[in-house]
Amino acid sequence: MSIILIDAGNSCLKYSVLESISEPVTDYFILDYSNLSQELRTELENLVVNQVFVSSVSNPLVFYTIADIAQELWRIEPQQIVVEQNSYGLSTRYQNPRLLGSDRWLAMIAAHNEFSDNICVVDCGTAVTVDVVTDDGMHLGGLITPGLKTARDSLGMQATNLPFIENNAKNYNNNSSLLANNTHDAILGGTLYQISAYIERIVADIRQEFGDNTQCIITGGDTEQIQQLSMHQFHYREMLVLEGLRIVAEQKLNKECL
Repeated sequence: MSIILIDAGNSCLKYSVLESISEPVTDYFILDYSNLSQELRTELENLVVNQVFVSSVSNPLVFYTIADIAQELWRIEPQQIVVEQNSYGLSTRYQNPRLLGSDRWLAMIAAHNEFSDNICVVDCGTAVTVDVVTDDGMHLGGLITPGLKTARDSLGMQATNLPFIENNAKNYNNNSSLLANNTHDAILGGTLYQISAYIERIVADIRQEFGDNTQCIITGGDTEQIQQLSMHQFHYREMLVLEGLRIVAEQKLNKECL
């Protein structure tokens, strides 16, 4: 029987199918939300599944869709991850842990599980989140700013004469030029520099405050673009949230067996 891990983010859903919960996540599949119910049901209907674990920061209807499919196909209730003040090797100083996104929490769990030093976790998605965890597992807090697509969409909505930028638009610097000679590429380049510079500065400040040995882990769909302009050394972990979800699922299942 299989175990399914689902990371329902702001812009898309990622899922991984595991035969053993003790093995690291090595691959995943992506679905958008335009026709989620039909597409997810079609992709999963031939599987024999006994557990489903879900992290969701999306619309609550997404989890209800997942729950309906799990009930229909396998007669099981998916387990949704909820952030707690102290759990799975981490504690948080967040005033209300329930308002800390489960994706951020799981990314920190996976990073802390891998690295023994202080860590800085950067997730480059719809929003760019930065979180710091000490070597003994204390989440000190973090920062949130708009991601690339969000920043570009905002310009298109707020500035009448500026164009909307397609999310799959090619990066402006494919022509190896620093400055753009048209508005479309100027927005691509400007927003990329804006977010890259933000990450560069906050990582520099974090390392100054918490030590040069602070390990910086980066994940998220826009990582490749942003790292092109980075001067800092990051550890890229593509499946960080899903790996954190696997760690939590493994601990939950082991606890149930006691």
